[in-house]
Amino acid sequence: MHGVAGHGGRALPASSQGHGGSILIRKSIGIIATTCAAYFLLCRLNTALFSSLGYSDGVDWVFLPSGLRLAFVLVFVEEGALGIMLASALVGGLYHFSDDVVTALGAGFISGFAPWLARLVCLDRFKLDVNLRGLTAVTLIKVSLVFSALSPVLHQLWFSWRGRTEDFISSTAVMAVGDLVGTLLVMYSVKMLAQLVPAPGTGG
Repeated sequence: MHGVAGHGGRALPASSQGHGGSILIRKSIGIIATTCAAYFLLCRLNTALFSSLGYSDGVDWVFLPSGLRLAFVLVFVEEGALGIMLASALVGGLYHFSDDVVTALGAGFISGFAPWLARLVCLDRFKLDVNLRGLTAVTLIKVSLVFSALSPVLHQLWFSWRGRTEDFISSTAVMAVGDLVGTLLVMYSVKMLAQLVPAPGTGG
């Protein structure tokens, strides 16, 4: 089997190409597993901290995991979305819709799809850099607003179709507030923590 020309015109052995591909696959699986575990754990923490602020199944006045949804998809794109889908479907199936697997799976899919769609919209609408260079606080708020509008609408359309919501408008509004509050809390907490970390090459 012939290799493929690499830098400087030298051929890369086929075995090297296969090894590189397996590394990329392992990396993707690692990202999906990590984002899935982190999202699942934060969902459980959110329930422990804010269970008294729950409005209905899957609808909360404060929902911290929404911040992870957006952050993971902005950084890891498809891998982040897949990790969120898996974790959200698991949370839904175990704690919210144990009697309705289809609703849990649909909600899980939307949880990963909504931030992916919000990212796509913002790349076009706000000319967001695909690598997130130059992401300002104002742009971050705009992205959070787009996500906090898309996600609740898509979720509540699904829940309505499945007969799991009694008041579409109220549930959508509460979910939008919860997603926006959670997203801003997580995003700005990360931003503050990042500012505390010394830049490379600085003393101290």
